[in-house]
Amino acid sequence: MGKLRHIAFISKEPKKLSDFYQKFFDLEEVKVFPSGSRMVIDGLFNLAFLQQHAAQVEVIGTHRADGSEANQVQGIAHYGFMVDSLNDAVAKLPPTLRRGDSPQVSGGVSGPEAARPAEVRFIDPWGNNVDISSRGFLAREEKRLPGVRLAAVQVTDPDKACEFYKSQFELEVIRRDPDGSILLSDGTVKLMLTPKQTLDRGGIQYFGIQVENLQDVRQRLAGGGVEVFPVEGASNQIRISDPEGNQVVISE
Repeated sequence: MGKLRHIAFISKEPKKLSDFYQKFFDLEEVKVFPSGSRMVIDGLFNLAFLQQHAAQVEVIGTHRADGSEANQVQGIAHYGFMVDSLNDAVAKLPPTLRRGDSPQVSGGVSGPEAARPAEVRFIDPWGNNVDISSRGFLAREEKRLPGVRLAAVQVTDPDKACEFYKSQFELEVIRRDPDGSILLSDGTVKLMLTPKQTLDRGGIQYFGIQVENLQDVRQRLAGGGVEVFPVEGASNQIRISDPEGNQVVISE
């Protein structure tokens, strides 16, 4: 079974995002790249804040020659699965899908300090960039809260996307909603495939963090000057925007 363990963002100020998630959700910074990109973990799940670049350089597949993403649009950029066998996971991919290796370079610097966790990148039939890694995304498979436990991805055909992700990563369907949304799980982290588009683009729309005590987190956020919003129809959830406008749903 594949395990959803990674979300990456294109960020103007990676340190500001890293500091925010460390402060309010006790995430741990585990990697600072030569480019200024940063990675934090909750023990299980990896959030990568990838430095946005203004300069134009040669694009090679889904990445640039300096190792950064070809897509430099600020916001949530892609997500990734950890798998037991990279060869088996790649062999299951439809041959028509665009794919490539993830470059082990950052900011034009190569070597161990620039090494990236992902080993293979593919673009799913709905245009989403998806990473695969058998090494893992620098986390320890340590389950604790607060923790990232949900990624919501907008797709034009949730049923077909569901069959794709079930087949590729052996995820289980745990709920189907009247609006066509389908919730899948790897046993710990959930993937929501939804026709709803809340951003001005498709793909991953927001992610969710599970906490032990929602009221404590609400007070902590409000005390830190973070505006907190209710989630319509869900009294046990709140919604915030992080310093760069990425949407986060928080729930017990």
